[in-house]
Amino acid sequence: MSIRFGFLPYKQELNFAAGKIIPVPEFDEGLKFVKKRVDEEGYLYPPRETYLVVDSNGTRTVPTKRSARLFSLPPSHELRITYKPEPNIREGSAGFIIHFLAFLFGTRLQFDKWYFDGRVPVRARHGMVVTVTNRYKAERCLDQAFKTWAAWPELEQRRFTNILYMFSRTSVYQWDWEEFIIQYMVLDALWKMGEQLFGLRANGHGDRARKLCAHFSYNVENWIDVKELVRLRNGLFHETLWHGARPSSTAGKLTEKRPYYVHIRMRTPNEMLIAKFLRIVA
Repeated sequence: MSIRFGFLPYKQELNFAAGKIIPVPEFDEGLKFVKKRVDEEGYLYPPRETYLVVDSNGTRTVPTKRSARLFSLPPSHELRITYKPEPNIREGSAGFIIHFLAFLFGTRLQFDKWYFDGRVPVRARHGMVVTVTNRYKAERCLDQAFKTWAAWPELEQRRFTNILYMFSRTSVYQWDWEEFIIQYMVLDALWKMGEQLFGLRANGHGDRARKLCAHFSYNVENWIDVKELVRLRNGLFHETLWHGARPSSTAGKLTEKRPYYVHIRMRTPNEMLIAKFLRIVA
């Protein structure tokens, strides 16, 4: 089966055991379209909405001042996959592959004719764990990740695809507390994976992060003060407080000795855990 998706600004063919990924013939045209709309920080934002007007003069499109809630991008690649029959391949193997590629290349991806909401990072938004330096590494990571994912129960396959989707979607948010919510959702879902696949058990939210990272011989405290992580989580989730003040304000941060960019700090352990679950080497 062949499925188009985009937009991945990487003009290389990628081969793995279950299939291949090929740039579409109109790749260069699509790349020009994307580059023309990317801002100085490497993000592509939703276009302005339009609506149709039908009157005695005919039908015409009228622009508005409002950004579109949903928008699509041109396809960049075609996925050709040979995997077992699936009732909905886009929610199964194809969904995993494109969202894993988004993780691998530090962007967001979607099927052709499907929609994005919010901004899309076109310039790679990589963390410190996984980076693609050459085609061979990309193919090796893709092959290993797919083999690992394919061996899991269906429920865990679906859960992990959602983890990848939400991790790539953290780039949508520009307020620190908003990204923190999504990063914490990812961490909690990864913990659930650890419970189901490895039988892990923990006492409280702080212990979850420590136990999960320790399972992969990784000390989460190297990146995050877990007590601070739990304090910020409890304040935001239970009291609508962020750093002791109202979300989207600086009042709480200004009372602290130094800013604690927990949403940025969470990117590295989440990225590391995703890579460890899939058994890919940075």
